[in-house]
Amino acid sequence: MTTLPLAPNERQFWRIVNASADRYLDLQLDGQTFEIVALDGMPLAYHEPKSPTRITNHLLLAPAGRLEAIVTGPGPGTHSALRTLCVDTGPDGDPNPEMVLADLVQPGSGQPLSHVASKQAHAVDHRPPVYKPIDVEPLKKTAPDFIVTFTEDKNGFYINGRKFAPDASPMMSARVVSYQHWRIVNQTAELHPFHIHQVHFLAYAENAVPLAHPAWLDTVNVPYRGSIDVILDFTDPVIKSMSVFHCHLLNHEDKGMMAKILFK
Repeated sequence: MTTLPLAPNERQFWRIVNASADRYLDLQLDGQTFEIVALDGMPLAYHEPKSPTRITNHLLLAPAGRLEAIVTGPGPGTHSALRTLCVDTGPDGDPNPEMVLADLVQPGSGQPLSHVASKQAHAVDHRPPVYKPIDVEPLKKTAPDFIVTFTEDKNGFYINGRKFAPDASPMMSARVVSYQHWRIVNQTAELHPFHIHQVHFLAYAENAVPLAHPAWLDTVNVPYRGSIDVILDFTDPVIKSMSVFHCHLLNHEDKGMMAKILFK
């Protein structure tokens, strides 16, 4: 069992990466909260300087999802663990039971807190990067510029009825100076994590209902027999040429659930 040293009331900066091929993580720290600083490498302060963190007692991380958060050690003598809760991946999904990922271990009475903290010390620049806010509300009210539809059958996995092929033409193209409204539709009976290379997007609605906490991500869970609406940011001049978007369950991606996008 993995152990993580964390003294009572000590604050640590954690980066958690779901690098699994097909397991969802519904992260929980027993009796404590996560003070979220960034998701999928995007600081919350970048788009919302007045709300640089968010407090939660658990967070769902799909495969490829990343969490950066501040955690606080539980009280003296308190046992705590980092665990993933059971995740319902759908009638056709794989089992995703609860399990303990790591035990939190408090330093012995002979070990000073400063010794533990020094091992964890980092130079952190708390100044948010400069960002010019955009008004996404008009984009939310438009019809989707593009719809991604996940389907599957006994022969494989598909996006918009097509399996990925290395020599296939791009499924769509996007101008690098633009923002686009996409809708990702999951017509299957299992969860699929949508992921796109090179860019982030604002996930703001699930099944046409506004999310309580819209977030800028590059990987988002799409509920089975449901949908997610996103605003993609294609404005970075670095993102030129051919790229891909796909389901981030490795077996699904390998069996066809991936497509090309051409950035112009």
